[in-house]
Amino acid sequence: MDTAALEEMELLGRRLEALAEAVPFALHYAVEPIAPAGAPGSAGSVAAGGVMAGASGRITRGAETVAPSFSTRKVSVLCAALALARAGRLDPAQRLRVTAEHREGVQAGILRYLAPGLELTLDDCLVQMMCTSDNICTQLVFEAIDAAVTDLPQDALQFVNDYCAWAGMRSTLHREAFPRTGGLDWHHPVDGLTVTTAADQARLLAMIGRGAGGPGALEAAARLQLTPADCRRVIDLMRGIHTPRLGAATTRIAFAEKNGRGLRSLSQVGLALGAEGHPLAAVAVYAETIPTALPDGVPGRNAVFAAFAHIGRAVQDWAAPEVVV
Repeated sequence: MDTAALEEMELLGRRLEALAEAVPFALHYAVEPIAPAGAPGSAGSVAAGGVMAGASGRITRGAETVAPSFSTRKVSVLCAALALARAGRLDPAQRLRVTAEHREGVQAGILRYLAPGLELTLDDCLVQMMCTSDNICTQLVFEAIDAAVTDLPQDALQFVNDYCAWAGMRSTLHREAFPRTGGLDWHHPVDGLTVTTAADQARLLAMIGRGAGGPGALEAAARLQLTPADCRRVIDLMRGIHTPRLGAATTRIAFAEKNGRGLRSLSQVGLALGAEGHPLAAVAVYAETIPTALPDGVPGRNAVFAAFAHIGRAVQDWAAPEVVV
């Protein structure tokens, strides 16, 4: 990165730091600019605070803090399933049946409202897992993975955990194929939940972005056991999310996103995309200890959604400054 680019990243870092200091909840994030794999500035170190460090200008705040992943985990589940399909172990056209048991305890998605017996393809389940965060479809994906690895020394959960380790996501741990979180209290412990960090999620997204195209894309995608077409598929599915937050207020860039939702936690991870759809930056944001309400009675979640939109706008102003005529 040249001096001007570093200064622009520093401005973005200070803007995000000011936001994090002003909100009444913990805000952990990682923003990693994406250069094509093999290009100068395509890798670098992680800052300890709210400003950038290293040649890549990666911006972090509490990015190594372990937090419940909730549905942001589904990006890694998607990549693991696509890797098995690429290896010939999974068939995207295979049909999977929804049973009454799949509906028990499900709080997200649309299939819980439909009659049991419905059959979908694995590809349909991947679409619903990402776009509507359907937890019945997520269960079906795990079952398909489990059947695909019966000859390996892993079940589906272990395969996904191994996949995350292979991808360098050292603090991510999937503990359940389907987390039954309906009975949790606001003050619940994170033991027993799937956990991750903003740094891990930004790392995965940056690898996907670099693997989607440009110089070195084949090698970057191969690190995830995928092809550039697979990486582009991940981005396409993330663009279909029905609850965008990072991109809620952007006009000059778009975001391919995945959300996570817990009782005291909200999270949003995504790729900032330029006008032609090329990845500009990986962004992962985790809001923790969200108050149920602010002193004025406004729900705490509303403040988080506003913060996510603010972060998206800040990334837009860095990546695609408005041209003043």
